[in-house]
Amino acid sequence: MRKLHLQLLALFLTMAMAPSAWGGWVLASETVKPGMSPMKITNYYQGGRFASVTPYGTTIIDAQKGLIIQTDPWKNVYAEATANEMAQKIRASHQKVKAWLASLTPKDRAHVEKMLGIGKKPKVTVKKVGKESLLGHHCQIYEIDLDGKKAIKLWITQDVSPFPHKAEKKFRKLVEEAFPEDKELSIFRLESSPEFRNLTHQGLVLKLVDYRNDAITRALVV
Repeated sequence: MRKLHLQLLALFLTMAMAPSAWGGWVLASETVKPGMSPMKITNYYQGGRFASVTPYGTTIIDAQKGLIIQTDPWKNVYAEATANEMAQKIRASHQKVKAWLASLTPKDRAHVEKMLGIGKKPKVTVKKVGKESLLGHHCQIYEIDLDGKKAIKLWITQDVSPFPHKAEKKFRKLVEEAFPEDKELSIFRLESSPEFRNLTHQGLVLKLVDYRNDAITRALVV
């Protein structure tokens, strides 16, 4: 469960850092957290195709063919799936988590649900807090509060050319179909919220500070 959680978190960060760009882009980023080795992610973009290389494996999303390809260096596994097949795997993992929660004592389950925010609708507030240039790009800085507490700060630039509208729409649709959410679990409460998605779809996130776990993700090469 922990490994799946880390893989999905890496994917969420990757999507947040993804520029709406086309024509052979490469974006290298790094996540730094106290007490842990930096996690480096390299993203590649070409038209409606996207690849993310992380320490936990490589994910390729081909919106043109409707395929998701994943490799796992720890198990030496290569897997290819359609959006529907991937969604079935994700839903199966959700069911396993639910079964695990059901096996806990009421007290332990309540503790886990409170810790993860399961079943609680997030209250998300977004505000502009300034501007700064990073890697030669002008950025608007935003702060996002979750349930009244400071959660994330984002540096977003709109200097990057967007995907052609049809290609971006097709790409986003494939991702949403392949990685369905479970409203009963809602582990990524902030990242799944409309406010967060609308904000990160505006441009390229060059830096992300996550106050919830003292992590900083920043672009190294654009």
